[in-house]
Amino acid sequence: MSDWNKDREKKIMTKYRFTLTMRVLRVLAACLLLFWVYMMAVNIISDAFHTERKHAFYSKLALDWKHPNLHENFGGFTNKEVTAFLTHKISYPITRKVGQDFQAVGEVQIEKRLFNAYSTFNIQRFEPGHESIYRFSLPENPNTGATLTANEDPKVWTPLSKIHEGTVGELAFSTKSYMKPEELMEMLKPYDLEVLWMPLYTGELKEFQIGYGSGGDSIELASIYGLTGAREAGDDYMSESKLSLTEEFMDENKATMLKQMENLLENKSQSYYENFLGLDHLEERHKYLKENGFKVYGAVVTGPVKELLKLKEEEQIRSPYLGELDYWNWE
Repeated sequence: MSDWNKDREKKIMTKYRFTLTMRVLRVLAACLLLFWVYMMAVNIISDAFHTERKHAFYSKLALDWKHPNLHENFGGFTNKEVTAFLTHKISYPITRKVGQDFQAVGEVQIEKRLFNAYSTFNIQRFEPGHESIYRFSLPENPNTGATLTANEDPKVWTPLSKIHEGTVGELAFSTKSYMKPEELMEMLKPYDLEVLWMPLYTGELKEFQIGYGSGGDSIELASIYGLTGAREAGDDYMSESKLSLTEEFMDENKATMLKQMENLLENKSQSYYENFLGLDHLEERHKYLKENGFKVYGAVVTGPVKELLKLKEEEQIRSPYLGELDYWNWE
């Protein structure tokens, strides 16, 4: 005769559920411990090889070269995170210089995945579309040498003449001929302005093909590099420095730009600097600059609006575009 009954069944089921629950909890605890150890190892290795700091530094180089008058906010906090799938997420604030002050304009957001093709480097602006003033026209056809015109905006000089003198602003313009950076700086020396960025001719349409826009007898390249203050970092990428774009540091600015191009070409894959950073035709551009030297055909400048207005009389300047304005902050 069996002594099985409902009470005994209930006790056995309760004990079984408790045992099963404890086993599940132990497995979960072990998984969490392993995950914690794994993430700790990932972060230790990332810190040891300075991985996130390298990605952040190279992204700032791309920002310097490809995006006129955009600067990382020195002193601003750089957020860094590495996920379980080894994706490095990095973000830092960016600014625009108007006069002598920096205006917050947005944030760089990076996701560096294992495969460069799936990595992203995005600029999130507070006010999208404010980069449209940075347009530069080539002074001559790269293949024929024929002089080109520029798309002139008649709505620049007149508004500048009406703006109160207690205002500062930024202005982008092209030049009628290629110039050495030193020549352009010399031309602008009489004006109380700061030069922030100069578009470089790096062999486009002659040594390699890229997209461009044309209207009438003008050519505006879809992708350009520019010369700005040189950026360097220590071996551990913990500390960074950046020079001003001035005559005093011009040789160092040019030499450092070539050196940083060489670092990318030697130490990073093509998919890294092209697909991830957006530095197209880096090898061809580096070769052209090294063999032919630095030639510019415009600039982005900032200063008092009345100083900007004086550029109207400069023979070399054409195709001006007026950017942001701000209250007086100039010395």
